[in-house]
Amino acid sequence: MIRMIAWVPFITLLACEPQWEEPYEVFVISKNTHGSFDGVQFLQSKTLRFTAVFDESAVYTSDTEENQHDVNKLLGFADCNSHHHKHSARFGWRWLEDQLEILAYSYVNGERIIKPVGFVGINESNDYRITLTKDEYEFQLGSFPVVTVDRESDCEKGAYYMLFPYFGGNETAPHDITIKILIKY
Repeated sequence: MIRMIAWVPFITLLACEPQWEEPYEVFVISKNTHGSFDGVQFLQSKTLRFTAVFDESAVYTSDTEENQHDVNKLLGFADCNSHHHKHSARFGWRWLEDQLEILAYSYVNGERIIKPVGFVGINESNDYRITLTKDEYEFQLGSFPVVTVDRESDCEKGAYYMLFPYFGGNETAPHDITIKILIKY
C-alpha cells in the first residue's frame, strides 16, 4: 500500500500535460502607432520563409478614404547595406473591398514598387517566402504564382536587417492589430 501511494505524485505529474507556448511570435501594432518591433534582427539566409496569421483586428477602415489603399507592411528585409527606403523587399497587406490583400512591397534604388500577390483569409495560416536572387526578389504566397521584382544587381551585398509589421502609410493603426508570425528562414 505504501509503495502505491509513493507512485501517486509521480503518476499525477506524468498525467498533466505541460502548457507549451505556441511557436508563433505575436506582433501587436498598438492603436495610434505604426510599428510593432523596436529591436534589430538580421536575415540569416538568402531566403526568408515564414507563416503568418491575421486575426479580425486586420479589418479596418481608414480615416481618409484614399488611405484605405495604403499598404501596411508584414515582414521582409533591407538590402544592399542600405536604408530600407533605398533597397528592400517585404510583403505588404491591406484590408480592401472586404478582403485581405497581400502584396510585394519593395524599394529598388529608392523607387517604391508594389505588385499584387494574392489574398488570405482571417484566422488562416499562410506560408510566405521571399528569395533573394542575383537579379530579383521572388515573392511566394502559398500556392499563388511567384511574383518577381527586379533587384539592383550591382548593389553592395552584406547585412540584411529585418523589417517587421508596420501600419501605414501616413495613418496610424485605428485599433490594436495583432499578427502571429512563425519565422522559418
